Amino acid sequence: MIYRLAKKKTLKAEINVVPYIDVMLVLLIIFMVLSPLLIQGIEVNLPKTDTTKMSVQNEPLVISIDSSGKYYLNLGEEALPISIDELKRKSMVIFDANPDIEVVFQSDKDVTFDSVAKAMAAIQSVGISKIGIVTTGYGN
Repeated sequence: MIYRLAKKKTLKAEINVVPYIDVMLVLLIIFMVLSPLLIQGIEVNLPKTDTTKMSVQNEPLVISIDSSGKYYLNLGEEALPISIDELKRKSMVIFDANPDIEVVFQSDKDVTFDSVAKAMAAIQSVGISKIGIVTTGYGN
């Protein structure tokens, strides 16, 4: 009988990382595409002030006022143009559903204070007392 001496095969324990890199690149592309969509509201030029951060427990209701004085109610990703009377009616419905709602005003720096004051008065007449104004700091 002839015996052959077979070479012993050694196993190589390597992790193939190429599929993980592919998955990571796909996730990176998804986040790069979705991140601009997460910004809510309309584009306004915020006034610069020396402010502190406001503590917010829940997602606030954002009301935007553009440079021409038009009001927008930001619901999720969309901003609905509304009049001051509609703002009052819709905020009443929202306040009835959630009495702890916080309202944040985001107005352009060129808007007259009259427009902001009218919107604030409409919100306060409904009974909403947690009201804030969005500004940018001097460094921004």
